[in-house]
Amino acid sequence: MNETREDLPKTGIRMPPLFWKRRVAHETFRLSATCWPWFLLPAATLALLCMATLDGPVASARDAMSSRFQDFAARLTDVTTAPWILGASGTVTVLAYVAIACLASPRVKFRAALVLHQGFYLFCSVALASATVNVVKRLIGRARPTLFDTVGDLHFNVGVWAYDYASFPSGHSTTSGAIFAGLALLYPRLGPFFAAFAIFFGFARIAVGAHYPSDVSAGLFYGAWISVLVACVFARYRLLFAVPERGLPVRRPRPRLRDRLRS
Repeated sequence: MNETREDLPKTGIRMPPLFWKRRVAHETFRLSATCWPWFLLPAATLALLCMATLDGPVASARDAMSSRFQDFAARLTDVTTAPWILGASGTVTVLAYVAIACLASPRVKFRAALVLHQGFYLFCSVALASATVNVVKRLIGRARPTLFDTVGDLHFNVGVWAYDYASFPSGHSTTSGAIFAGLALLYPRLGPFFAAFAIFFGFARIAVGAHYPSDVSAGLFYGAWISVLVACVFARYRLLFAVPERGLPVRRPRPRLRDRLRS
């Protein structure tokens, strides 16, 4: 006779170890597992083509863009700022930990552990992407479109730590690429929708006059790659992901609650 929910014991469930209790898996980290050429080469090609064909014309024609779309983009562009996303993912992680620590239901604890790891993964991806891109773009020192009329679209002032010379790559687009690529890895069936959101929020930065198309394309690819990199690190701890011999990291099958019952 099959067990019903009421037949399941209330205690004796082996909770999946949280991330700070995990042991490193036997497999070593391989940079090739991140599929970096699939991100670097298309990103470089698209950025160079945008610089050669689109950046200047788009900057000079910005006044011809729909004012309604510019206003709409201005209202939504801050949704993908790192502080907002880090705050949201950090809050989810903390609340999940509180649920594990305070609630008695084994089922709630089990599900909260999964939510905790997902929130922490997204937090790590966005934090690493945001921290590194903010250093890189200030070292590159490309002038923003606000200076297009005075210095043009290909003016670089390397090493100048100034907002007006921090255009390439776009920080917002990097954050957008990281959060939506991370969500796509966690929920592959919704991947096309997350890709569409990433592109929309990234290119909204063009409409508000903060970045060139090449800045946005490079940021999207870079942020997405960072999420893949962090997923490969999580896979070493057997958290959320597994690294196949070929291709991007894949979600590990979710352990069933019944499988965690002690015999």
